Amino acid sequence: MHEASSRAKLPKLAPDTIRRERISGWLSDHADVPLRLVAAPSGSGKTTALVTYAAAPRHRAGYMTLDGDATTESLRSAIARSFGFPEPQDDDALLSAFESAGRCEVLVDEVDRSPDPVQAALRRFIYEAPDNVTFVYATRARDVVDATRLISLGLGAVLDADRLAFTVEEATRLAEAARLDAADEREIGRLVHDTEGWAIALCASIRETASAGRSLDGAFDRWRRNNVRFMRRFIDEALAGEDSALAAAARKVFDGELAEEATLDHLEQRGLFVRWSESSYRPYRAIARVARVSAPAPSRALAPFAVRLFGKPDVRIEGQRVAWFRRRDSQIFAYLALQPQGRARRETLLRVFWPEADRQLAAQSLRSACSTMRRSLAAVVGYADLSHYVAFGDELALNLDLFVIDARRVRAHLRDAEAAWAAGDAVTATEHDRAALKLAREELLDGDLPIALSGLAAELDAGLRRSAGRSADEKELVATG
Repeated sequence: MHEASSRAKLPKLAPDTIRRERISGWLSDHADVPLRLVAAPSGSGKTTALVTYAAAPRHRAGYMTLDGDATTESLRSAIARSFGFPEPQDDDALLSAFESAGRCEVLVDEVDRSPDPVQAALRRFIYEAPDNVTFVYATRARDVVDATRLISLGLGAVLDADRLAFTVEEATRLAEAARLDAADEREIGRLVHDTEGWAIALCASIRETASAGRSLDGAFDRWRRNNVRFMRRFIDEALAGEDSALAAAARKVFDGELAEEATLDHLEQRGLFVRWSESSYRPYRAIARVARVSAPAPSRALAPFAVRLFGKPDVRIEGQRVAWFRRRDSQIFAYLALQPQGRARRETLLRVFWPEADRQLAAQSLRSACSTMRRSLAAVVGYADLSHYVAFGDELALNLDLFVIDARRVRAHLRDAEAAWAAGDAVTATEHDRAALKLAREELLDGDLPIALSGLAAELDAGLRRSAGRSADEKELVATG
């Protein structure tokens, strides 16, 4: 267990750490509340918040970090040393020492890592300490104290994950501190959106981008790809001390599976990367993405799907056809297949497929669609290998390496044809035009187009019309040649 009573002894922070006045201001504004609980998942910036505040406290302060080896005796000793008190024989002696010490703040980090007897002592201190002493506890799990009761009694205040999340303004200042050109506010905004302001993802994305001398465009995706192994260990460590059933449920949620609201609420209470957002629970976006890219090794060699979207839609693997439960499942799959990267966020799908529906009802409809889509696809590839083909997290995504999609081939031929015509290579351009027209002899989705796909269909149709017009001109030239 580490304790500190002065700035020199505080844990080191990254050189480019910025002072977040919004966080320090909250801690200062609530300094008279007996308990300030800083509760958020690992990687949210709790330690940084405490250390920054302890470096310039409003009152006499002591900082300490707990671990699994802490005891009530070592806790008392650490607090006493932080404030220069004699070694206390028991809790009463420690609390008595505070009575003549003036205004004091006890900052305790990693409370949830400590054993139950230590947590019980920390809960007792809140009620039994003299009025001149207040406490700041940083913890992943809110249930280490009865936060609801403390708040109702006016004895507690909570700085949660939403308040700890970086804002665009704070992310901009961090980018500047990292000597990164952060002039493009849209890129900063996109990064904050992608990471949800989660400190570990946002700060690491900015620092990695700065060290590579790159643009922030796509910074989070690059960081995620480059740090899959690190994030897997990070998740494993967070789940290591949890009940095995809860840890298993968390992994399923991260992989996009549905769970009872009571389970999701428990995960959120325990600080296990689930958040309450827009009247529903969902896993952190960064965690869901990590779950997708870090799936276990496949059980066998993975065959690709053959997907036909021109004409009557057909999705097959090794001759076995996918039987969709609902028409909407097929439409959502087609929408993903036509996206530039084969993926779409859940909020995007809600907007394009249920634009007028009640938000909660639409979210439930999408969850049901994801569940039945999983069943349809798993029926032909098996649940063990499904995650290698499709992800059902905060973002629905097809692994395009394992899907051969006629509409994507058509789009590629059209693009290559345009480039060849622009370069004056009529022979190559004509070959691509003909290939696109051959693949697209029938209507997209046999003409049964949902509104969500109308824009994509119009784009393809315009390209095919240009190809058809050029092919007709070419034939006329040959005939009159």
